Amino acid sequence: NKMLEFSVKHRRWMWDCDVVDMQMISDDVATLLTTTFSKLPFALMQTVLVVSCLGSQVKESTIIALNSRNRVLPFNMLNELEQAVKEGIMEKAGPMYQFTHDIVQQTIYKVIPSNNRNLLHLTIGKS
Repeated sequence: NKMLEFSVKHRRWMWDCDVVDMQMISDDVATLLTTTFSKLPFALMQTVLVVSCLGSQVKESTIIALNSRNRVLPFNMLNELEQAVKEGIMEKAGPMYQFTHDIVQQTIYKVIPSNNRNLLHLTIGKS
């Protein structure tokens, strides 16, 4: 995401206020997010960990494909994503789920120890 981009359509420079706001978030907010995240139910926590490996947004069809093989998580990730929406961790727009902010996705992703992260990426890739 870029804070400032030139819009050919509008013929002017445009600020992305969300990106600017995200630049202002301190380490204290990341610590608060990590603490809050650790209190989530196990299945929800595991689901958002997996989704964080896929980026800031994911298609519902991708989750269905991961679920159909039961290789990544042994429970219905779509149900957990709906709960993540209710918890305010993610938003749903049509067939897409996305984290409410990039900092949420990044903080959750950083919770995964690096050696586990590599294994999780491999497991997702093989699915």
